[in-house]
Amino acid sequence: MKIKQLILISIVSIPLLGSAQDLTNWQVGVNVTPFIFTRFSPDFWPEKQGNNYPNGLGLGITIEKNWNENWGFKTGLEYTKQTEKYFADDNSADNTHIKSSFEYYKTPITIQYSYPIKEKLFLTFNQGIQFSFLKYYKMVEEGTYQKKTSTSDYEELIYYPNPANNHYYSGEGMLYSKTLVGLVGSIGLKYFIADKFSITSNLRYQYDL
Repeated sequence: MKIKQLILISIVSIPLLGSAQDLTNWQVGVNVTPFIFTRFSPDFWPEKQGNNYPNGLGLGITIEKNWNENWGFKTGLEYTKQTEKYFADDNSADNTHIKSSFEYYKTPITIQYSYPIKEKLFLTFNQGIQFSFLKYYKMVEEGTYQKKTSTSDYEELIYYPNPANNHYYSGEGMLYSKTLVGLVGSIGLKYFIADKFSITSNLRYQYDL
């Protein structure tokens, strides 16, 4: 995976990044982000069912630079995987269980405020915009009489009472937009394991426009 290769290159490059820790210099790092993901609007009819939280996880590399001791900007490239489960009671016999999963590449561009806690440990606040590029999705809707599977590559519909009506379509999925632009914010901790290399973990929210 390209993301893993970039992270490995960043780690190997640590000795080349300089010896003085200064937030106004360029910094690189690794970001690990568990988050809560919601695809459906609260007004939509499915109800959440059996989700394990956090139901999203992001892993990526970061690039940062401050213009003073506290304020700066942060960007990077991140791979995320997020899942969700729903139950749709449509007042019919065919109540439907919905399981969805999404994989994205994401590029956030944020303003960052860093507050020092210890010599190499900082509390960080970020707010900005984010570009999300859909890599793959899969949604399974299974009820009493039928099962529908929709992915980025194909769609399959299985009728349990009458297999003759089964349907399979191979092609590029169109359920979800390939590119999203949204707002993103986070609060987290950043620890420097080398002069210009850090590990960050944060709690994040995002809203796609």
